Amino acid sequence: MPFGLKLRRTRRYNVLSKNCFVTRIRLLDSNVIECTLSVESTGQECLEAVAQRLELRETHYFGLWFLSKNQQARWVELEKPLKKQLDKFANEPLLFFGVMFYVPSVSRLQQEVTRYQYYLQVKKDVLDGRLRSSLEQGIRLAGLAVQADFGDYNQFESHDFLREYVLFPMDWTQDEAVLEELTQKVAQEHRNHRIIMEMTYTLVFSSWESS
Repeated sequence: MPFGLKLRRTRRYNVLSKNCFVTRIRLLDSNVIECTLSVESTGQECLEAVAQRLELRETHYFGLWFLSKNQQARWVELEKPLKKQLDKFANEPLLFFGVMFYVPSVSRLQQEVTRYQYYLQVKKDVLDGRLRSSLEQGIRLAGLAVQADFGDYNQFESHDFLREYVLFPMDWTQDEAVLEELTQKVAQEHRNHRIIMEMTYTLVFSSWESS
């Protein structure tokens, strides 16, 4: 740290000086980062600092929120000083980064990193039970999540690793036999994605050869 300056911990913040503070932000992949801000910094400045870490340009779809003193989610007012909002309303100075505005089609999202953050948000909402799905939909979504997070089916000798991977909302089932059956269906769904991709490639290649 410059000039050998040491952090002094208060009840609520890591304080660099009376004019600066360090706040934590939990990202959609559950990693936590820290941002050093002026006490006058707005929520927008904090959001832009997070976006810079993520190499995210399309910041207008995203926001920051925190848990209020009565444990309710509250969005940061981006145009106002952040520290004042946390001091007045927050249970603790921990922020959460997330999607604030959804688009009708992902084709409107220009950056790959934007689409990835949307994926993380939807996945989190499904697993946390905020987005409800049928059993069939849940299995299909879990198969797509495995494909997105781990790649093609043929990279693995078995799907045993899925037993350690959170695939379904916590309130779905606690029965081990049912959970194992659902996990096997997700493994098959993952395998089917590979088969579909191979068939698509074959059809495209055959069309190209005959043209």
